[in-house]
Amino acid sequence: MNDIKLNYQIPEGYSFDAGDKDYITYQCDFIADNLIDIFEDLKIAHDNFKRLFPNEDSTWAYSKYNIFALTAPSTNFYKIFSELRTVIRSQLGWERPLWLEAWLNFHTADQVLDWHHHDFDHHGYISIDPKNTKTIFESYEIVNKPGQIYFGPGHRLHKVEILEPFEGVRTTIGYDVHTIPNSSIIRDYTERPFMNMSLIPLP
Repeated sequence: MNDIKLNYQIPEGYSFDAGDKDYITYQCDFIADNLIDIFEDLKIAHDNFKRLFPNEDSTWAYSKYNIFALTAPSTNFYKIFSELRTVIRSQLGWERPLWLEAWLNFHTADQVLDWHHHDFDHHGYISIDPKNTKTIFESYEIVNKPGQIYFGPGHRLHKVEILEPFEGVRTTIGYDVHTIPNSSIIRDYTERPFMNMSLIPLP
């Protein structure tokens, strides 16, 4: 497994919980302070997703859309994208080419994700309304809370555990970062498009 090496040159005003770990969490106050309006955007986006892909789940169709395109022109999600960009670029540098895929997890209690991993160098998620849950990795756990952004290695197995029964839907945004031409997990790479409609350049 190839763990990421953190870049600690953080922009002024940003505070990350990293220490000597190979992952970080960052608390986005904008999300925590605007949950009702952000959730309304997500409900509309999810309804539009179901119109576009009536037989698909917004999680498992992750390669067919990008949540930041689906939510346009929401200024809430412009702000969230800007915060996420800073988190990612602060860890991976500001010059190297990066691409981002991002999707909506819109789950009832019986739909939360079991053990899985991501075939990208880097993976993370943004908690919008995560309910009382934690994300369990093989060697650590993240207690989820509204506005928390997690960023770490992509191939690490993880699952969601419900700590308290809930009604309604649990909402998070999952994302992967594509680091070609510097990826260590893709062999015989040629710099040509492939069938992924979610990846967008990360400025």
